[in-house]
Amino acid sequence: MQRATEPLVNLSRRRFVQGSTALVGGLVLGVLGPRHALAAKGASAVHALGPWLAIAPDGIVTVFVEKAELGQGIHSSVAALVAEELDAPWSSLRVASRPFDGPLRPGITGASMSIRELFEPMRRAGAAARAMLIEAAAKTWSVPARECIVDAGHVRHESSGRSLGYGALAPAAAKLPVPERVSLRSADSFELLGKSLPRLDIPDKVRGSAEFGIDVAVEGMLYGAPALAPIPGASLAASDQAAALALPGVKGVVEVPGGAVVVAERYWQAKRALGALAPRFAGGTPATDSAEYSKELHAALDTPGLVAGDTGDAAAAFAGGARVIEARYEVPWLAHAAMEPMNCTARVSGARCELWTTSQAPSKMREEVGAALGIDPQQVVLHPTLAGGAFGRRVETDAAVQAALASRAVGKPVKLVWSREDDLRHDFYRPACAAHLRAVVDDAGRPTAFALHVAGPWSDRTWPGWANAAVGALSKRLGSPLAPEGYLPDFVWWRLPQVVRSGIDWIVSGNAPPLNYTVKRQRLEYSLVENALPVGWWRAVPASQNAFFIESFVDELAHAASADPHAFRRALLGERDRAVLDRAAELSGWGKPRSDGRALGIAQYEMVGTRVCQVAEVSAGEGGAPRVHRVWCAIDCGRVVNPDTVRAQVEGSILFGLTAALQGRITVRDGAVEQSNFHDYRLLRLSETPEILVSIIDSKEAPSGAGEPATPPIAPAVANALFAATRRRVRALPLT
Repeated sequence: MQRATEPLVNLSRRRFVQGSTALVGGLVLGVLGPRHALAAKGASAVHALGPWLAIAPDGIVTVFVEKAELGQGIHSSVAALVAEELDAPWSSLRVASRPFDGPLRPGITGASMSIRELFEPMRRAGAAARAMLIEAAAKTWSVPARECIVDAGHVRHESSGRSLGYGALAPAAAKLPVPERVSLRSADSFELLGKSLPRLDIPDKVRGSAEFGIDVAVEGMLYGAPALAPIPGASLAASDQAAALALPGVKGVVEVPGGAVVVAERYWQAKRALGALAPRFAGGTPATDSAEYSKELHAALDTPGLVAGDTGDAAAAFAGGARVIEARYEVPWLAHAAMEPMNCTARVSGARCELWTTSQAPSKMREEVGAALGIDPQQVVLHPTLAGGAFGRRVETDAAVQAALASRAVGKPVKLVWSREDDLRHDFYRPACAAHLRAVVDDAGRPTAFALHVAGPWSDRTWPGWANAAVGALSKRLGSPLAPEGYLPDFVWWRLPQVVRSGIDWIVSGNAPPLNYTVKRQRLEYSLVENALPVGWWRAVPASQNAFFIESFVDELAHAASADPHAFRRALLGERDRAVLDRAAELSGWGKPRSDGRALGIAQYEMVGTRVCQVAEVSAGEGGAPRVHRVWCAIDCGRVVNPDTVRAQVEGSILFGLTAALQGRITVRDGAVEQSNFHDYRLLRLSETPEILVSIIDSKEAPSGAGEPATPPIAPAVANALFAATRRRVRALPLT
């Protein structure tokens, strides 16, 4: 078996060290960090130094994962990385979430980074354990290690036929030093990676034994229900606490940032008491009403914005008097609407706090809860749970802060649960934006220069408007430095002050250059239009709106050139992008006539290195609203760990994006969000769900990501198909 030798050094915070006498004689391989405990099969308590993996005497391999399991299957994928190098049977694998305590550890779950970050480190963890088990067996048999091989959870000495299981070898292996260099399997010898494996979390979810945040039960726990201010930044001004406390089971009313929490013996007691509390709020900054904000966005597009990037002097191309095609587009605010509303269980005791919830940014949560309590964030312990969806919402910490403050006030653990109404009206929303797109085209209608000007809000609400304006002016004076490109590898990005980020809000503008087409001259501008509604990370972040802007406009360019939309794009794409485009077109039977008033629309997009192309088959339903019948999707996300997981992620991304494209819209009236539940913030129904066919490109490139990139192309694909069916161009979402 051919192997590539890789050093087990230079792994940043993931440097491996050997665990203590863990697992009752088992092997624990870990990283520098605090001690944790795990109840493992065949052992009592496991005490290890921030372990990556543990091998029990019965051969069960437990992999410890820091990434949040949000339904995307990351726990099983990480386990596969370890199992591939360890040569452990899939049936012997288990996964546990690693608690967060002690020193803060950078890291987020988001931006489709998990497999990109962990592909090699977790394989090295498995390879290190493999080497130690082989060495332990060789010493046991007094033979050279090179004569021993691993085989399905055993080490074998081929010439003598002797064999020992990993569980039997674990005690001896635990006493060995961790090797500084390990040998990794070559890709052509993979036995697990690249194959569809059963997910390890599904059985518990089917049985109902999987623990989500909303399932947590702590001894002596009370329940909390929040009363939150409808106006952003407002606080509790008055309430009838006596009336609330007089109700059965109510134990306290605790003021928290943005409102109050009623604490009771049962959740419905706390929820009922909110009516008696009759809270009244004051202060804050009303959000700009939707109709007015739309006018402000378009007005901002009439004046130059901050330049986030200008390659090849695109400005000169537009000043040259050539033929220019232009159009404007708009998208609304969107909520995350995860199936499991925000919740957190907190237990505060003195200068220590324990949290049971899911966080996409654990260090951020620990810092902000610590700050709210006035304690050292290293004394805030986060016990991760499963989450019923997130899509960026669980980067935020508001529910955790509220739960911690409530627990401290009543002196008992408090399980805080938001209602669906709380969740929709107090989100960190996908920004409402408008965009002006321009292209200089040659005699054949092909673009030779492109410009995207996006207007939208500011994502960091801690910076006042005057600071935003000052940063913007300074950025212009300094020559409009480029916004950072790509995604930073950990939680540094969202902690950077906006002044460092040049006054360009990346969540709104996206990265420069905006196109993955081979147009040499490209320009990206951003205009800030203030709004008090909080902005956050939403699935695919800036690509979710910019793909709609760009791919709808490219379709308009193709139509203006009297060109086939597929052929028009193909001539402007590089080889890897063309392969994805062609695969989707081939799957859909692009170019073949459709019946029943149906038509095809195509859109492609690249984000985080992943290429996606989608073709939607659409007809115009009642009132001209689109009815989506089929979606064909091709994706190149580099080397694939588990094809079944990628396929599920793509299907979920398409449905998530299709819901937003067809009917997603948060509106503001009188300074507050209007929508309250799924009757006025509709999700896609089963009867509205199209048939979806996903094709994964066989790629040898490094893994990129599959959790988000399939969301952006669906809106423009449907809009372009609607145009093909009706000759009606829709430039604003939702399409209905």
